[in-house]
Amino acid sequence: MPDEIESARIQVFGGDPRHAELEARELREVLHRLDGAQVRFAVPDTQAGTDGAKGTELLTPEVVLVLTTGSLALARTAIKAWVEVRKSRKVRVVHADGTVTEFQGGVSGHEVRELRDGRDHRAGTGPGDER
Repeated sequence: MPDEIESARIQVFGGDPRHAELEARELREVLHRLDGAQVRFAVPDTQAGTDGAKGTELLTPEVVLVLTTGSLALARTAIKAWVEVRKSRKVRVVHADGTVTEFQGGVSGHEVRELRDGRDHRAGTGPGDER
């Protein structure tokens, strides 16, 4: 394991403030299980000059976690696995160098069953069709 310590801000989005907080607490527990990872809550960044703005970022509650770890790659894998469990989950990881990685929840259980059973009703998505 390298001696380098990496950190990132993790924005967890929810349908309302309570939902975002519950999701962030659950993700924090998942990340705490990683060897050497430290996770704490942080204050969301305020966006200057957004008075009257109508962007989705202002309408979607978020909770921010700060992750410090020796293996950000392992943490990204854990975050991705956690997000994919529920379609409503959305996480944005802001790395120390300013790059951003976003994860959106996976398909619903109903969609998984349809895909497994080969019943995809969208036009042009049958077997052999190119996507």
